[in-house]
Amino acid sequence: MMFAYLIKARPKAGMPNMFTWFDCKSESRADREIMNILEDNDIETGRGADYMLPVRTNVPVFDDLPEERVLDASWGERYELADDSKTWQKIVAVVDATPESPVIADAPTTEIIATAETSSAPTATADITTADKDLVVDANDGDLTEYPVAEMAFGRRLLSQLISTVTAHHIKHAQRVQIMEMSLDTDNSYVQNLLLAARNAPGLEDLSTAQLWEYTYAIKTVFPMDKRHELTRVVQFSNLWLTTEHIDRGILVREWTAGNYITSVPRTPSGATAGGLNKTDRSPDLEHTLDTLDIEIAGALLPMDFDIYNIPGSIYRRAKEMIAAKESPWKEWSRKLRHCPGILDYSRAAIFAVVRSAAPNIHMMPGTHQAWISAKLTETDHANPSAEILAIAMGSAATGTSIETSNNAGSEQSKPDLDSASTQPEVKRISATVFSIEGLMGDQKIDNPVINTPSNEVEKQEKQPVETVINEPVEATNGNEIAGGAAVSAGESSDADGEEVLAIEQPAAEFPAYFEPGRYEGLPNDVYHGANGISSTQVKDARVSLMYFEARHVSKTIQKARSPVLDMGNLVHALALQPEDLDKEFSVEPVIPDGAFTTTATIRAFLDEYNAYLPPLMSADDIKAALEEYNATLPAQVSLGASLEETGQSYMVLPTEYQRIEEGQKQTATAMKACIKEYNATLPPQVKTTGSREALLEQLAIINPDLVAQEAQKPQQLKVSGTKSDLMQVVKSVRPDAIFADELLDAWRENPDGKVLVTRQQLSTALSIQKALLNHPTAGMLLTHANRAVEVSYFGIDEETGLEIRVRPDLEIEMGGPRIGADLKTISMWNIKQEGLRAKLHREIIDRDYHLSAAMYCETAALDQFFWIFVNKDENYHWIAIIEASPELLELGMLEYRKAMRAIANGFDTNEWPAPITEDYSEELNDFDLRRLESLRLA
Repeated sequence: MMFAYLIKARPKAGMPNMFTWFDCKSESRADREIMNILEDNDIETGRGADYMLPVRTNVPVFDDLPEERVLDASWGERYELADDSKTWQKIVAVVDATPESPVIADAPTTEIIATAETSSAPTATADITTADKDLVVDANDGDLTEYPVAEMAFGRRLLSQLISTVTAHHIKHAQRVQIMEMSLDTDNSYVQNLLLAARNAPGLEDLSTAQLWEYTYAIKTVFPMDKRHELTRVVQFSNLWLTTEHIDRGILVREWTAGNYITSVPRTPSGATAGGLNKTDRSPDLEHTLDTLDIEIAGALLPMDFDIYNIPGSIYRRAKEMIAAKESPWKEWSRKLRHCPGILDYSRAAIFAVVRSAAPNIHMMPGTHQAWISAKLTETDHANPSAEILAIAMGSAATGTSIETSNNAGSEQSKPDLDSASTQPEVKRISATVFSIEGLMGDQKIDNPVINTPSNEVEKQEKQPVETVINEPVEATNGNEIAGGAAVSAGESSDADGEEVLAIEQPAAEFPAYFEPGRYEGLPNDVYHGANGISSTQVKDARVSLMYFEARHVSKTIQKARSPVLDMGNLVHALALQPEDLDKEFSVEPVIPDGAFTTTATIRAFLDEYNAYLPPLMSADDIKAALEEYNATLPAQVSLGASLEETGQSYMVLPTEYQRIEEGQKQTATAMKACIKEYNATLPPQVKTTGSREALLEQLAIINPDLVAQEAQKPQQLKVSGTKSDLMQVVKSVRPDAIFADELLDAWRENPDGKVLVTRQQLSTALSIQKALLNHPTAGMLLTHANRAVEVSYFGIDEETGLEIRVRPDLEIEMGGPRIGADLKTISMWNIKQEGLRAKLHREIIDRDYHLSAAMYCETAALDQFFWIFVNKDENYHWIAIIEASPELLELGMLEYRKAMRAIANGFDTNEWPAPITEDYSEELNDFDLRRLESLRLA
């Protein structure tokens, strides 16, 4: 493969530029070889040297190429780079007019006569001035000779693009003759009008050749060449085209071609196209703007039903009051709808319907609010709203009103409803980079921007009630009510007064499967990362190696699943840039509330305390004493005796009727005991006084069942022994609402939503970093700027390779002209000495390809300046460095980005994805190793 390089000299060096070419196996080897050639010729490049780093160009095809690997200092005298900065072209010298030349000087006119079909050396007779260099021809020029457009006068440069189907950097002789004839043809009103319009469009002469072609293509599209057009229209369009942003010029051309002579492209506060150029159900005489949209939102929020195409004066006045006072929920609805791309294209009926069909408190839940709008704003025919939409928008006013009548947008009655001639708020410039927005806030003042943080971490502030004046009572047909029969979801209730507490399921937002080039706000992370286009991260992967790029992003054999382990950088990023979305990605460790059970000891303490307040139960000893007392009241049993004598004594105390041994019979111990037993059987039995408490209670129930029943009704003492889980269940048996720290933390760790888990300690560190960022004079200004936009996604086409690309800078700020971009980066450099920090940060930028990403952001997102906000994340050491990307750094990043994109494109074209090392090589010693080797040899 052949490679060519230009080595440019710095202007202050006074040295000529040099050129060389050579054959090499690969681009990487060619980049190394050119440095070897320069070193062999003792030419230093880079910072502080006379020559800049070599730039690779297209290989020229000329007969006078220098020898291979020879640095040619005279090449720049014969050839120059075209507008693409890649292609070499011959420098066309102006030949002095002589008597032998076909150019005749000192003549009053500039007419040229030539025939392209004649010999290779054209003949021409001309009466021109010597200053008209466009007509100067060389005797050796032929029909195929090309003339550089850049050297022509402006009018002819313009006409050269007018007659070309693509950007023309060179024209042939016949085309040059055609241009001259067109410029001199006073009867050609189209060309003359174009030339006059160009002279009345300041800045047109400064356009590049490619931009001039875009301009003439737009002119031919809006003003066809086969028709006559008013000069004033051409002048007006030319000036508008010049002052319109490049991304909006297509819309400008489309509308003018359709006869809609717009003067600007409406945009939302976030920069997306706001629409308003299509036909809707509104009066064609009404200029629909974001301000008139606010009036419609306010009218829709009022509870009264009315004809939305003939709004009563009282409704209109109340809507204006609501806007002036910035009442809720109008301000939340306005903020959401104003940021919707194409919002001005939706019909008035659709705006009323989406507001009136929503639940009353939906504005208090930003995520649900946005999802509702995304799900409901699905109208396609904006000029003819459906009957369903009209019914919701009009309410009871729609009864008896036909759709045709309601849609009579051209009626004169609809004109005064939305008067947009009111005084517009003013944004005042305080300095070059600071603006005051007090004019936008009315009587309200903004002291310091507030960034929401988790409620448990910020100081609680009193919420002042928002009073909304409603002139009429809410009717039963209020469109804000939830439709009858709708199921009430969990967390939703209605109180006795009919006021609803809303908790509705968030509709899933829909996103396109393919993103066209443009600017997109609010794309979730998974949608952006799964979208079409090569991101800066993918470009960095290609710089690792094309083999790695293919495995990660083409065949996807290397999968990198998102780690659930906390990345402090992501947490800081969320807190600093989008604190309101913290819960979407992170799950913060729950706060253990006061009174929760944390340890086994706290559980046992509760059980002991609970038992202490219970009425005491009878102990076994108490029951035994009661039984013994009862037994003591009973007649004593006669003892049987242990001996004959004792038995006889017991027998003698028996009543006479139980002494049944007749006289003369022998009084044996057995006979006497039988009599004693018979007597004892007639006595009341004594209860047992031994055994367990339960057994004693059974005995007590015999003699005192009421006492035992009372004992049974007493609460039982709780068990105070067992495992921790057993004791937790015991507590729940008497206190179902008990909170246990273990259960809270276990539920958090289960993480059913797959979020990143954040401990309280980690959150505390991140909040400290957030505080340091917001308190920093520069970082705080950038992160809280009124015109900031966060995580905006841009999709585009790489011009050189035609590959789709996408970028997503952390932060962008519109400064009323210049656009600033920034990325927030967390680092850990606690052990880097102060003198070495700048060098370390530079290596961080280069090694991680931050400069490449910045260049890609600036090009795709049209950013004029780019900053990095570095913050050290080590505990209690949160210093901040604001670093601006210099033009040279961005240029380096752009060149490296271009090189990687060419390699990616080549990989897709050839399906070859080489490994990072493709050749065998011999390891050489560096200078340090060589010195060590030499010292060891001499030792």
